[in-house]
Amino acid sequence: MPAIGKVDKQGKFSAWYTFQQADLEASTGKIAPMGIAFGPDGNLYVADLQLWFNNGKYKSRVLKLTLDKGEVVKVQVVATGFMFPNALAWRGNDLFVSDTVLSETLENGKQLSGVYKINLQQLDATHPAKVLPYDKTRPNPYLFEVFHSDASLKFGANGLAIDEKGNLYTGIMEDGTIFKTAMDKDNNKLTTTLFAKGFIATDGMAWDKRTNKLYVADLFANAVYSVDSQGNTVELAKNGDTDGKDGQLDAPAEVIVRGKQVIATNFDAVFDSPKMVNTTADAPSTLSVIDIK
Repeated sequence: MPAIGKVDKQGKFSAWYTFQQADLEASTGKIAPMGIAFGPDGNLYVADLQLWFNNGKYKSRVLKLTLDKGEVVKVQVVATGFMFPNALAWRGNDLFVSDTVLSETLENGKQLSGVYKINLQQLDATHPAKVLPYDKTRPNPYLFEVFHSDASLKFGANGLAIDEKGNLYTGIMEDGTIFKTAMDKDNNKLTTTLFAKGFIATDGMAWDKRTNKLYVADLFANAVYSVDSQGNTVELAKNGDTDGKDGQLDAPAEVIVRGKQVIATNFDAVFDSPKMVNTTADAPSTLSVIDIK
């Protein structure tokens, strides 16, 4: 079964929660945890990707893992109807969810992806929030932003991060770009503008208020970058094709900042693209650690 691991302050890894049979999506019999984020209620929220399974279209979910003394005591479905939920990010009581494939139908030759915003009160296991299939002719109350990308991979909005000023950053994977959405104090959208570009395939991101920088995994380049508040990019780590055993990057997909270290999760995926450095999915599954000042 898929599981969530934990790395303690000494760097020791342990299995934290292994999903149970009851946690699986009933019609597919599968679960695929993607982005995770602790909510303001102290519980953990997990994006569950179902699109890649048989009959999984529009059956992807957000799960709430209720905690007691740091351990999972309950798993509940609190939002449904997504295509490809990926990253999760909180600002106050609002959860932002990237949907990397908002629609399988191109619009004017462009891939559609987006970001949903769901309030904590709406993430109710008794009556889960249900996002509607994308249709530009009708209102979609949870849909916060829509992005159009070049359709080269069919993967758009991916990583999310929010800075201390309340700006939301969204990475568009196939365009290798990052957009910045300014919000008011109530998390209403003000403007969305291009923030940074020049990546190959932007994936997971994290904002660090200590350094006032965004840290970004580039899945295809086998690289991790920092981006300052003006959009200036610096390469922190980059390497060729590897199995990750020596600590090098192996198709990094997510990053977090802990103290003076960036910790990257190596997805070790292989896509049919000549732009991708990684060519083989191989054991073991690894994390890479990058020191920052």
